[in-house]
Amino acid sequence: MDSVAATSAGIVGGTAILDLSYEEDSRADVDMNLVMTGSNKFVEIQATAERTPFHDRHMADLLDLARTGVAELRALQDQVLAGRAPK
Repeated sequence: MDSVAATSAGIVGGTAILDLSYEEDSRADVDMNLVMTGSNKFVEIQATAERTPFHDRHMADLLDLARTGVAELRALQDQVLAGRAPK
């Protein structure tokens, strides 16, 4: 059995941000949603140029950032499932 975790990332004011708040999302130049399994397979990748088209280097940066966020979420899930309180 595999796990699943999801997060968002975006570019706001030229800065890549993980897990955008509503306010950040409403101002984002680029918005990405990423869903991955615990075995590092993609369920969904959705990226939208909300205001300005973006380069593939931006896509790579957001993908790296979102993968980091998903890995953190999976670590927390693993702690909870093992009966340990998240740190």
